[in-house]
Amino acid sequence: MAENYDVTILGRPVPKARPRMTRNGGVYTPKTTVDFEKLIGNAWFDKYGETKLEGMIKVWIYFCTDRHGKQDIDNLAKSVLDGLQRANCFATGDEQVYELTASKYPGDTLSTLVCLRVVEEYALPD
Repeated sequence: MAENYDVTILGRPVPKARPRMTRNGGVYTPKTTVDFEKLIGNAWFDKYGETKLEGMIKVWIYFCTDRHGKQDIDNLAKSVLDGLQRANCFATGDEQVYELTASKYPGDTLSTLVCLRVVEEYALPD
């Protein structure tokens, strides 16, 4: 039997930004990205605690944003998966994700809804 999990994050979705270089040659992730990943991780932890998902996982992500045409959906999804990984949601990492569906919609209520399903076996869709 499949297990289902979901979490909603209120606020503007933030795409994963490219790493930045310091003058000294160091590399860092921009603060807006780090803060959004922490929001995702905290939302997961607040709802599910230290639950670590094992096995194959299907993920659906729905973004409601006011920057519909200015945010790449793959970078939005990456920030969510990295946030879940930050919260230790996955037992071995986001390589457990076998299927990912991401959608973005224009709207005034800025939010991100993440739905996960742990599946016992993965079957290709018909």
